[in-house]
Amino acid sequence: MTKERFADLSGLSVDTVEGHIRRGYLPTRKIGKRLLINLALLQVECLDDDEVLP
Repeated sequence: MTKERFADLSGLSVDTVEGHIRRGYLPTRKIGKRLLINLALLQVECLDDDEVLP
């Protein structure tokens, strides 16, 4: 998913999404010239059983 579409759907600004990408908070995949957010990997990371929420 493009960072612009992700920003639109999540309610975040594009600048915030770009910051999350730079910090490694959002997994990405480069396809051709485009850098896309890897939603499949993001879902796996969110559902990871090793992380425990307070």
